[in-house]
Amino acid sequence: MVVGNMLKDRISRCFEKSRGIIQNCLCQGNELRLRQTAFTRERKLTALHILRVILKRVYKSLQLSLDDYFDELDMPSVSKQAFSKARQNLNPEFVREFCDMQGELCAEDDTFVSYRGMRLIAIDGSDLALENSKELKEAFGCSGPKKNAATALCSIAFAPFEQVIYDCRIDSYAKDERDLAKLHIGRLIELGLGGSLLLFDRWYPSAEFIACLYDAGFPFVMRVREKWNLAADDTKTQRWITLTRGDKAYPVRVLKIKLSTGETETLLTTLNQKQLPISQAGDLYFKRWAVETAYDMLKSKLQLENFSGKTKVSVLQDFYATVYLANLASFIACQADEEITQLDREKHLKHPRRANRNRAIDKLRRHFIRMIIEPEQSVRDAILNQIVTALTEKPVSVVSGRSPSRKTPRKKRYHTARKSVV
Repeated sequence: MVVGNMLKDRISRCFEKSRGIIQNCLCQGNELRLRQTAFTRERKLTALHILRVILKRVYKSLQLSLDDYFDELDMPSVSKQAFSKARQNLNPEFVREFCDMQGELCAEDDTFVSYRGMRLIAIDGSDLALENSKELKEAFGCSGPKKNAATALCSIAFAPFEQVIYDCRIDSYAKDERDLAKLHIGRLIELGLGGSLLLFDRWYPSAEFIACLYDAGFPFVMRVREKWNLAADDTKTQRWITLTRGDKAYPVRVLKIKLSTGETETLLTTLNQKQLPISQAGDLYFKRWAVETAYDMLKSKLQLENFSGKTKVSVLQDFYATVYLANLASFIACQADEEITQLDREKHLKHPRRANRNRAIDKLRRHFIRMIIEPEQSVRDAILNQIVTALTEKPVSVVSGRSPSRKTPRKKRYHTARKSVV
């Protein structure tokens, strides 16, 4: 089965650019190194090897992971102590370049699915549980009743239609989600994605943040908590209200949406009735749920919080590497989805089918090192075709409206629907 042109080209270019960044890593000077003299002498554990191991992500025993990696290269392994020490000299911002590259590739694609000509992007934050080392507590802060559990705040800008994380951030737990959202906005502008329609949860509304979105030229839809604004609470169905910031006025439209549960949600938007009829507002806002599935990919399937080190450097490296892998797995799964849709076109199925994301991650990680080191694009494309074909042969049904029970008779570390795939 031949992989389709558009997504195939994106995946191929992603691997080619990844190989280029890795192969040229020793030429990057201070962009690569946290210590000026690091990676300047010939050693068995070079920056190239460290980058590959980090990008594949370490989940099981570090020594076993190193043994597996060097076995693939038919080389003697190194000790976990040597790796842990050497990685502290590798700038995490250099690992971030792989995520940035993916966002740039997708931003260049002008065939994206849009909502009334606007690219749809959901922004949301999440807490990250860290190892309780002294360094991580000082670097990121703590949460919990006693404020003694090392925790970081992360945030992603995720495109529901394209299934890509355009930007990712990790910072101190004390930071506000809106602070990280502003960094996303700056990055989206850099990518040429100004004017995209942004979706936000109920923790984002504030006059200051809405003014920031207005001034940056981003339309938005966001949920609002009760008692956030009296005029919004008093709205029966829909109306425009005005928020002020300094000497400026910012008009926003309030929409009251009734959910299937009978509850009423309040939405704020800058879109007018023609751009967003109230009858379509609930469905549009529900697209934001895709960012929750992106976090499920990151935190459950790719075990984002299963960090391989107890230092700030290792946490940042693992964070960016996990986002990079999540995007790659998503690209491959989306390509398989397209082929499954084509195969099912003439079938009368009760539910639509798509690629199994767990299998996509597993197969990506099994072939990752081979695809990164393989110099011939034709060989890499053949491996990619094999992965996609395997995914199309065993699709899973997508049952809408299914809500698994959250109650369990006892505490379980691994839920039935949340088994490890790494």
